[in-house]
Amino acid sequence: MTVRDPSKLECREVVQLVSEFLGDAMLAEERARLEQHLLVCPPCTLHVGQMRATVELLAELRKPQAPAHVAPALVDIFRRWKGRADDDA
Repeated sequence: MTVRDPSKLECREVVQLVSEFLGDAMLAEERARLEQHLLVCPPCTLHVGQMRATVELLAELRKPQAPAHVAPALVDIFRRWKGRADDDA
């Protein structure tokens, strides 16, 4: 029977804990265990990096791209420009 070192994590555990890790919702000792695993496991480091990038990109989607009053003004400008382009044809 193999005795598992309680200070070490398996890759499947990292996958299960990644949300807590990225959300800073882990106890300090659990975080330290996960960070130790990432130092020696390139696939898990890659996975955490991909998840971090995904979270950051999704956060960008929540940010308004332009104030609400800008869109109608841009549509109006485009319509006037489009009308001039049709006149030149």
